Amino acid sequence: MKTITICGSMNFFSDIEQLKKELENLGFKVFTPSKEGTGTDYSKLSKQEQADMKQDFIDKHIEKIRESDAILIANYSKNGVENYIGANTFLEMAFAYILKKKIFILNNIPNQPNSVEIEGLKPISLKGNLNF
Repeated sequence: MKTITICGSMNFFSDIEQLKKELENLGFKVFTPSKEGTGTDYSKLSKQEQADMKQDFIDKHIEKIRESDAILIANYSKNGVENYIGANTFLEMAFAYILKKKIFILNNIPNQPNSVEIEGLKPISLKGNLNF
């Protein structure tokens, strides 16, 4: 395993950048999500324009997953949920699963409505440690 794509909420972007540095120091090639909406005022966009932008971000990130050996889910606390995994990140996990990529999650599986489905994708919890 040499190439990893990090997936996670954009609220965790600075954490994702730190994870990238740590993984690169361990010798991995690392892809991260593009920072969404830099300088964009979403309130001035129609729902269709917002959806088109989101589709572009999804398409680009899925290509990174396709090129990787594995994904790492950066799951931290958000909205009162410990180890949160959002809808987009869950979508990325499912895509990696379909491609038979290894799925690692930084922290344990969250206690949220789709926890069983997350568990079904057979992610490997690193329990907060980057020991692969």
